Amino acid sequence: MVISSISGMAKKTMGDSAFIAVAVMALGNAAGRIVAGQLSDKIGRKWTLMLVLLIQAVLMFLAIPVTNSIGGAKYVIVLVATFIGFNYGANLSLFPSFTKDLWGLKNFGMNYGCLFTAWGVGGFVLSRLQQMLKAESGSFNSSFITAAVLLLIGAAMTLLIKSPSTTRN
Repeated sequence: MVISSISGMAKKTMGDSAFIAVAVMALGNAAGRIVAGQLSDKIGRKWTLMLVLLIQAVLMFLAIPVTNSIGGAKYVIVLVATFIGFNYGANLSLFPSFTKDLWGLKNFGMNYGCLFTAWGVGGFVLSRLQQMLKAESGSFNSSFITAAVLLLIGAAMTLLIKSPSTTRN
């Protein structure tokens, strides 16, 4: 919902240098995959996912004043974009592991394919929703609030994830 528009958001503050926010966000994405993998091995995937979703929700609320400022927030917007990318990458490292843990390896390809398809549909639908909210309100504020609320719902839903009761093959 937000990643597809980060360049447009950064353009107001950074002008023609907005591409820097996108490039640094990609670096954050790569780092998020590595760190989330290590963290999930230490504290568990469920708690890592909850932490990632909660941090991402906070970043959505933080992004409102950052993207509305003019001038002085150039470095802050790059930092926020980096952490948004970090959390996005973290999710992408957690989902395959969750798929294997919850449903085993027997049908891993099919199960992960379904999960990743749902991720893609969500990205398409929510990106479109973000465009509609921006067109209606003239700002990204409602998009950030909507994303934050969805992230908080997702974080709460992680409490519903039950550990597998048997060892999967």
